[in-house]
Amino acid sequence: MDRFVTILSLVVAALAVFVGPLVSWAIARRQLEGSQRIASRQLVGPMRQAWIVELRRKLAELLSSALHYFVAGFEDRTDQEYRRLTELEQEVVLMVNSHEQDHEALIATVRKMVSALDGGKELDKQFIDAHHETVAIAQRILKAEWNRVKEGT
Repeated sequence: MDRFVTILSLVVAALAVFVGPLVSWAIARRQLEGSQRIASRQLVGPMRQAWIVELRRKLAELLSSALHYFVAGFEDRTDQEYRRLTELEQEVVLMVNSHEQDHEALIATVRKMVSALDGGKELDKQFIDAHHETVAIAQRILKAEWNRVKEGT
């Protein structure tokens, strides 16, 4: 019986020497990965929030400028004003993810809205519909992105 206890003690000591460091290494690795995910979220969150603010600013300027140009009438628009509107359209296009359905819809309605401005009185209803649709889609995107920031994903 004493021999059995001695051998068992030796086996337990050997396991502790070889398995203990492996278990410690695995635990340390998990903790490091967890802290890296947390650090990544802490970095991405503020960047996403800044992106949301910038997208909102660009969309607000685009929507308000388009509405102003629509109300001002085709004859009173300058090339510089139309150029700025086109520039804002392209900035919004470059800011969104063209692989997400809402973002694709936003791009389509923005393009429809801007092109309707160039069509004269016969496209007035198309402009108004596209403007309202752009606002609705933009609100949906901004809310979804804000929720992602709040949830930390």
